[in-house]
Amino acid sequence: PETKVIKTETEYSISVSVPGLTKEDLKISTKDGILKISFEKKEGDKSNHFVGSFIKSYNIPDDVKEKDIIGKVENGILELTLPIDKKKALERLISLN
Repeated sequence: PETKVIKTETEYSISVSVPGLTKEDLKISTKDGILKISFEKKEGDKSNHFVGSFIKSYNIPDDVKEKDIIGKVENGILELTLPIDKKKALERLISLN
């Protein structure tokens, strides 16, 4: 599916084209620094059915507050917001001995 990722000072925004899908069709999860978007859809009866599926994975940047990720599906677009934790985003200078 077509995907767009945008980063601002406060968040990452991911938009994924998911025409015909609802929030019930989609599964969004995070584990070990990976964001996974998947779906599997079956329609019709036993003799004539349609099956569609996909899995898309993204590495979650270190500066993201994983527990605060939110999403919605509207007009065939899945929109995920990954808020940036300013404390995690600060660069640290490592002193050498």
